[in-house]
Amino acid sequence: MTDRRRVVVVTGGGGGIGAAIAESIARRGAFVVTVDPMVSVDGSERLPATDDTTAGRIVAAGGAARASNTSVTDEAAVRALFGDLAAEFGALDAVVNVAGISRPTGFAKGSREDWRNVLDVHLNGYRNVLGAALPLMASAGRGHILGVTSGSGWRAADAGAYGCAKRAVASLTWQLGRHAPPGVVVNAVSPIAATRMVAAALGGGVPAKGATTGGLSLGSMPAPEHLGPLGAHLVDGTFDACRGRVLFAGGSEVAVIDEPRLIEVVRRDDVPAPAALIEAATTIALAPAQAGQVSRGGSNARFGSIFDEAPADDLPAPLTRVCAVAADRADVAAAVSTALRARGVTCRTVESPAELGDADAVVVALAGGTRSNSGGWERILAEHDGIVDRIDLDAQWIRAAADLDRAVRVVTVTDANTAGGRSRAQAAAQLARAGRKATGDRVLPFAVSAESADVDAELVAHLVCSPAAADLAGAELVTGAGWFGLRSHPRPIGSISFGGPDVPAWFDDTLREVVAPQ
Repeated sequence: MTDRRRVVVVTGGGGGIGAAIAESIARRGAFVVTVDPMVSVDGSERLPATDDTTAGRIVAAGGAARASNTSVTDEAAVRALFGDLAAEFGALDAVVNVAGISRPTGFAKGSREDWRNVLDVHLNGYRNVLGAALPLMASAGRGHILGVTSGSGWRAADAGAYGCAKRAVASLTWQLGRHAPPGVVVNAVSPIAATRMVAAALGGGVPAKGATTGGLSLGSMPAPEHLGPLGAHLVDGTFDACRGRVLFAGGSEVAVIDEPRLIEVVRRDDVPAPAALIEAATTIALAPAQAGQVSRGGSNARFGSIFDEAPADDLPAPLTRVCAVAADRADVAAAVSTALRARGVTCRTVESPAELGDADAVVVALAGGTRSNSGGWERILAEHDGIVDRIDLDAQWIRAAADLDRAVRVVTVTDANTAGGRSRAQAAAQLARAGRKATGDRVLPFAVSAESADVDAELVAHLVCSPAAADLAGAELVTGAGWFGLRSHPRPIGSISFGGPDVPAWFDDTLREVVAPQ
């Protein structure tokens, strides 16, 4: 490093948390570029110009800053801006991506336009920032990127497109953290503060003291300014206490949010009675683990001789009469339909959500993105091309199923054999978590992350038909080559309480131990 001034970009830096972080970074001596098109909370219209800007306040306080009205959704403009900054100042040292909008969407609610716009800003915007910043930082051998996710992306919240986008942001961060270029640190924060976006989500009102959502007390939310010092610290040139992590930031407290982890795995290959095994495994292992978010293993063996038993003739009567199967691979459609017909279910292959008709179950198994021949971070970004289109398509089927206005089971099987597929699968799981409560148990949504070449048709049939499978609605189910299982939901694994807003000197050392115990 030379003694030149660091250059840091803060998207969404025109107000709220972005402004607070930008001003804190400037107080550390960096040149700050606030990137914000200055639009309304829903992104539909530009706000009137004002003399009171974040960049103006920084300059008035003796710092160095400028403003840009570039939108994170404009990939070419973001690349041009970052490239110009690197050429002008010698490097792009850090980016904080706070940009976001709020539209009224939910599990089975919201127009397609609203879904698309929210996904585009929060998810494609983050990908555009990563795609523009990482090559510059890789070339320089250093840099920091801080994404912004949300508790609505890892708690069981009915946040629709916003929750899907923020879960995919977390997934992309977790994956990139393991493959970022040498010297480059990628993390994300999941902040909570009394911002205009929170107020808009509450109908424009002020959070009532004692009101809660997703386990948070709205009346106890910190002011955005309380998050500024932490955000600035996480992109400081010396910060390396964690990589590829999501940190909940509540002003005076930070918690590490762990990614989904396998907690139950059950052998599937070479089993004489797979349908009976899956039925038993749901009761013995999967449903208890889903309820407690922890394996019940570690004591007496639970499965006995079931892996060697002959096929059973006493599977429970199916709760489904007619199932619509939407699959763009003929072999998947055939396998799922065969397994369902063996249970007495009438199957129809459909190509459009408008064709659901009298179905009381829907299986959606659509192909994922293309594998990239690149390696490392470049592969991860390339395999996220088109992810917004695929999440949007999955959500269209969910909304169409909910519109049937009758009891219906929806099984979304995601091809998770690419980096983007894994993020899409996590978005599907996040959406499914809200389904039962959002529809008063009328819709039972299931999410399966298919991480091998084949789709486990017997597991899909079990979810469509079995009474016991209802306990797996909203679970993060997964299939691999020769096995099926369950992952935990994202959850806090350790917290640091320090009173805030200033970050204590011992913070990094304790954070290292939380993320990687000695």
